[in-house]
Amino acid sequence: MCESPSAPTGAPDPAFRTQRKRAILSAWAGFAVDSYSIYIVSTVLLPALVYFQGDMSAEAKSIFAGLTLAATLLGRPLGGVIFGHYADRLGRRRIGSITIFGFGAISLLIACLPGAELIGAIPAMSLLLALRFVEGIFLGGEYTAATPMALEYAPPHRRGLIGALIQCSASGGPLLVAVAMALTLLVAPTGGPDSPYVQWGWRLPFVLGFVLSFLVAWFLRRKVEESEIQKEAVAEAGDRVGSPLRQVLKGASGRAFVQAYVIMTGVFFVVNLTGSVLNQFLLGNEGFTATDLANTQLVVSLAMGSYIFFGWLSDHIGRKRALYIATSLSLALYPVVISLVGSGTVRGWLNLTLLALAAHVLTVAPLGVLPAYINERFATTVRSTGWGVAYSTAVIIPSFFSYYMIWLSALVPFAWTAGVLAAFGAVLILVATAFGPETRGIDLRKAGEDADREEAAHEGAAPRPLGAESSVASSS
Repeated sequence: MCESPSAPTGAPDPAFRTQRKRAILSAWAGFAVDSYSIYIVSTVLLPALVYFQGDMSAEAKSIFAGLTLAATLLGRPLGGVIFGHYADRLGRRRIGSITIFGFGAISLLIACLPGAELIGAIPAMSLLLALRFVEGIFLGGEYTAATPMALEYAPPHRRGLIGALIQCSASGGPLLVAVAMALTLLVAPTGGPDSPYVQWGWRLPFVLGFVLSFLVAWFLRRKVEESEIQKEAVAEAGDRVGSPLRQVLKGASGRAFVQAYVIMTGVFFVVNLTGSVLNQFLLGNEGFTATDLANTQLVVSLAMGSYIFFGWLSDHIGRKRALYIATSLSLALYPVVISLVGSGTVRGWLNLTLLALAAHVLTVAPLGVLPAYINERFATTVRSTGWGVAYSTAVIIPSFFSYYMIWLSALVPFAWTAGVLAAFGAVLILVATAFGPETRGIDLRKAGEDADREEAAHEGAAPRPLGAESSVASSS
């Protein structure tokens, strides 16, 4: 008997469970190296930015750090559109491995870049930003494929938890960055422009990113199979399905897309502040060094538990209720936490690290629910496109956070500006969540077709037992 709707008919349970574990593991690892590649700039390169731009003011350094992150985030929407289309049409496994190979290769190229002393500040900066933009395209394609495939393998009553386990690797990536940076600083101490870290040490974590990406892409390509849910949907649709992007922008899918886009826009306001501004605020405190930052990054990886808790919670009380709780906590507490870090009034590594941990816990809480919720909002034939494009295009407006902070500083102290933006992001999440249906327990084969009709049946209902979707599918 099949254990899940994505299990092939007649397949032995042990074989299917092995494939499920591989799909989930590959999605977790893929998103971990994705996150590693995104945030390596705001951690590893931050003490070495002088290598690319020579002498710079503190303000210029802050803006350039924001631009290196923004360049990556701006490339992601294009990647979501391109690779989401092909993941829905050609297969999530194939596209996932291509995109991971792609951003791994770019990491290796970045590790080989010359600096301002050799080619000048403008060419050095331009090359870095251009490569980060191309890397963003591949990064935008990675999560369009791996996460939907893993959730199609997942049992319905654990889909929230499994989505959270995959998403928590977004904190696993910064943990790997912190470990890589800490080890690098042991052999290449930081200091002035001529220090070993500035001249060559920063390259080592980028080379490691290439190696990790290669290994994950190989595993996904060779050891993981496509989900039966997608195989059946593509076979049934045949040539009748047009462009997934056009399909996802109209009708019920269009409404789901708008909701997902607004939610993720709010999320990325908070995520960007935590990924970039929080680190800059930490380094701005007297006596807080690059080594302290690396040690803090090791501690804040504990925030992965926040993803898992809220994903698990959504399987029991519903996606929307879990989102309301997580986002309300962020709205109430995050502005206070990041403003304290930026105020310069908190002393001591431990106190600042505990505040950083609190910021990360509050940031990722809604993200524990969203992989399952957003993927449950789209039909199988457009799931990668819906999830990937909504997720990636939502980064555009928040990616200019450094400029919004400068504008807001005319109204409030600069240390408060990050808190104001975070509160705005939380409000967007709450409002958009209110306009969507509850999706917990939905049959993924019917997702996007009758989500609205099934809302009443599943709102507040107990999670279905393992295999319940199979019974529904076979009886319909």
